[in-house]
Amino acid sequence: MTPKERQLAAIAHKVPDRIPIDAICVENLREIGAQLGLDYEQSMDALGIDGRCVTVGPYQGEKEPGLDEWGSSAFDDYSSNRRYPIADEEDLRRYRMPDPDCYPFADAGRAAAFYAPRYAVRGPYWKPLFCQVNSLMGMENSIISILAEPELFEGVLEMVFAHTYRFCENYLNACGKDLDIFYLGDDFAGQRGLLFSPELWRKFLKPRYQKLFELGKKHGKLVWFHSCGNILSVLPDLIEMGVDVWETVQLHTLPITPQELKREYGRDITFFGGLSTQALPFLGPDEAAAETRRVIEALGEGGGYIFGPDHHIKPDVSVESTRALFEAARTFCREGWTG
Repeated sequence: MTPKERQLAAIAHKVPDRIPIDAICVENLREIGAQLGLDYEQSMDALGIDGRCVTVGPYQGEKEPGLDEWGSSAFDDYSSNRRYPIADEEDLRRYRMPDPDCYPFADAGRAAAFYAPRYAVRGPYWKPLFCQVNSLMGMENSIISILAEPELFEGVLEMVFAHTYRFCENYLNACGKDLDIFYLGDDFAGQRGLLFSPELWRKFLKPRYQKLFELGKKHGKLVWFHSCGNILSVLPDLIEMGVDVWETVQLHTLPITPQELKREYGRDITFFGGLSTQALPFLGPDEAAAETRRVIEALGEGGGYIFGPDHHIKPDVSVESTRALFEAARTFCREGWTG
């Protein structure tokens, strides 16, 4: 199988020739390449990564120096040392959202065309709703406003949604047939559960995600959704809404075992992730390989699983452990898991 065929087969819940592999970001990839004498793309292939993510470049319209196109601090850390442009209804009335047409979508289309013959192409990735509201209002203020000022919260959210929908239309049109998977992400949970009740999630966020997912389906794409932490309380909703792949499966945050997760939801959605990047810095090569095999054994039977670290592999993970975990995934072989 080609990398594209392998990943798409797993999403279709078919047994692939080997376990498909992907990664959100391998931050020590340059060090791996230096050790192997390979460039970036060659290093990705050496690790066995089957997909490629095509994002959109920086905003091309006018913006204030030091700020992003939304008028927030350019570095999205939600800390106190930043600027939040919307505090009340008056701020929202005066606010002008960035132009969703002012991004280099043609560049994304060219990148998708470059990767499409061999790899499963997904994108645009990080174009969130809730997290963008947090960037405009501040995370604490945003969460408080859901109950204290729901009209303000929904007003900001609807404005972000309108921008995002148009952005995604532009992206899908630019990438066309070269895009396999419509890939979005948003974070609304911690490691113990949602940051607010599932009922509020269904009231404010679900209808807007639904429209975005339907947009991807209208263009004939699979839907891949990133959301960190324990989102089990709304995972059935995401399945009902047509999500094909859930990223990122942080098994250590869930109140059920990996086997229970596979048994309960594995027929209806493909899992991506599973290997804890919180534990990874403390694992030697043999331990990283063993943990990789344990996760694959729990989630990989019968397709419906893409192996990968459950978040970024950070620079404090050794090159040796990183190579060992990808090698363990590439060479995993078991009837019913691989062909």
